[in-house]
Amino acid sequence: MRLDFRLLVIDDQPGEIEDAIEMLRMSLEDKGFRLEVEIAKDISVNGIDAYCKAEGRNIDLAIVDYRLGEEDIDGALAARTVRRRLKYTDIIFYSTSPKEELAAKMAEHHVDGVFLGSRGNDFDEVLRGVAETIVGKAIDLNHMRGIAIAEAAEMDLLMEAILAGAYGSGNAAFVAKGRERLASLVQNEKENLVKLEKRLKDANPSEIVLDNAIFGSTYKWQAVYKLAEMTLGKNDNLCQVFAAYERDVITRRNLLAHARADVDDGVTASLRAIRPGRPDEIIDEAWMVGFRSQLTRQRDALNAIAAAVADRAS
Repeated sequence: MRLDFRLLVIDDQPGEIEDAIEMLRMSLEDKGFRLEVEIAKDISVNGIDAYCKAEGRNIDLAIVDYRLGEEDIDGALAARTVRRRLKYTDIIFYSTSPKEELAAKMAEHHVDGVFLGSRGNDFDEVLRGVAETIVGKAIDLNHMRGIAIAEAAEMDLLMEAILAGAYGSGNAAFVAKGRERLASLVQNEKENLVKLEKRLKDANPSEIVLDNAIFGSTYKWQAVYKLAEMTLGKNDNLCQVFAAYERDVITRRNLLAHARADVDDGVTASLRAIRPGRPDEIIDEAWMVGFRSQLTRQRDALNAIAAAVADRAS
């Protein structure tokens, strides 16, 4: 799961649970995630099986109504079909029938790992509770990934401190070695510039923009923004949103990658971004929620810009 939470609804009357789904949407948005709802159009066994086979890897949660109003399938068969294709995807099986009956149906069809819910006042609580648990797991996984990134960033900062301390010390040999390394850097950059100029002379621009070593994130943002201006006009709302992409995404991503763990009494409470000449910035859960919201907002704008530019290019 990325910033989208994908919900599959298998229900012949999905309008009856719209309020619960809307409450889920608001709950996820408060955490910086976006809800995408897919209502199964074909609730036959073959239809559900085909959908799960094609799109199942993108589904975070499936909710299945017991009474589907079809002669050849009920929710228990639908849940069994989903579980057969999606072994590790969470499922909520719900109905106005007693939960004991629902549990018996799941046991009869040998469907494991299913949450039970009532199509009543508490359904929204079950839906939000399961979804928030799934999101919590994803956040934990991303947190572990963040720890690895932070560890690499810490080592990078340590190397910077070693080099700055040695090259700025009173040790003449260290200072001389620093000047030697800088001279080597200048020579390498000159050689790279000659190679780059030669490559640019003969290359198609579409090839160069795919090379991250040359065309980095900031260049890509600037280039796309110019295309958006050409296509939509500078005063278009999408352009105004995307104009903040560097601040909202690139700067914050770089800040996150280079933040250090802020430890208090032996417990990691947050991350702290230390920037020379500027106030430290604390990165905590509220910061991450804001960042996820900005990522979602910018991606929506970028998707719309991509469609507009593609239409103009065709």
